[in-house]
Amino acid sequence: ARTWHRVRFIDPDTGRTVKRTIDRALRTRTDREDYACKLSDQLARRRLELENGAPRATGTLFADGIQRYYDAHPNLRPNTLTVYTGATDKLIGFARKRRIRTVDDLDRRKLMMFREQIVNQPKHHNAAGAGRGGKRTNGERRSAHTVNRELRAIGTCLRYLIDADLFAKLSHDDVRRCCKPLKVSTDRKEFLRPAKMRKLLTAALRHDGATFRATRAEHGGAAPEGSTPKHPAIAPFVAFVGLSGCRFGEAIDLTWDRVDLDALDASGTAVGEIYIDSSSKTAKARTIGLEVSPALRKILSAQRLKTGGKGSVFGLTQDEANAAMKRLKADYGAPEAAGWQMLRRTTATFLCNAPGIYGAASPFMESRQLGHSVIVAEKHYAGLLRGI
Repeated sequence: ARTWHRVRFIDPDTGRTVKRTIDRALRTRTDREDYACKLSDQLARRRLELENGAPRATGTLFADGIQRYYDAHPNLRPNTLTVYTGATDKLIGFARKRRIRTVDDLDRRKLMMFREQIVNQPKHHNAAGAGRGGKRTNGERRSAHTVNRELRAIGTCLRYLIDADLFAKLSHDDVRRCCKPLKVSTDRKEFLRPAKMRKLLTAALRHDGATFRATRAEHGGAAPEGSTPKHPAIAPFVAFVGLSGCRFGEAIDLTWDRVDLDALDASGTAVGEIYIDSSSKTAKARTIGLEVSPALRKILSAQRLKTGGKGSVFGLTQDEANAAMKRLKADYGAPEAAGWQMLRRTTATFLCNAPGIYGAASPFMESRQLGHSVIVAEKHYAGLLRGI
């Protein structure tokens, strides 16, 4: 009959008695005694760590531990939630493959292995013949911006859970080392110059002017033939984003209760203003005065007549606006570089470099209008354009 040897000890974390079968490779009494001595030293070190304030092992399943972060942060913005869940899902998948069953099993060595996997993950793209939603890789690595976005998300999640004493073998220093961002080259920011802005606005007007040849209602005499627009109007929205510098989400979500077209400037002239509440990306409210671009007030005045001054200012959804931007480039001759972020970047560039608007306070006033820091204005936009 084969003899089995077991070791019995008290787990310092739980205080419970644990029985463990000794590896069959330890055939001699000397090998088994040596194993017991090493285990005793390991338990003694763990008891000392607990006495010095180390978090106790909880036995929480790994996926449940990650879910605790989302349960504690129910108000994450949709885009933020999409990025964070995409990154943590990869960490959960890594843990499953590496047989990391509980949060107590993750240490710095394993987290560094996950970092290497994220950094070396190839870029995937839609491929013909791969089936619906099929993806293939050409061996090209993902950009440093994409990798850093995932590392930031993982770091934010793990740091919170460490503060909650959920990871017994991880510290803030471990997370800092394993989630250190990759170096990113800081090239000059691209923006749309006046010729391309005119091209974009012309494309938007052509887009809004496109109509169906004849609809069923028009055949019935309910309306003149060729009077039904093909698409929701996008030109006012394009002009608004390009003149105000609002983020795409801020512009889409703008409602009439946050627009005051009768607001006065310092000289008492009615110029109008827009109030961006704390639901913005930075969670800081700000006011955008319309005196910098009088065309903004005209656009909003026309929109108020069109919508009756109630509800959404532009009446567009994110999907409708994004689809319209794709059509502008594909069918109506808009510049290929055009996009909502590019419009915001263009506004920032002109406001930060036009001495006739804000003078020496250009970086400060531009950062206040767009809702980012002065450091961002000076780093990315100051000196980018001359001769305005």
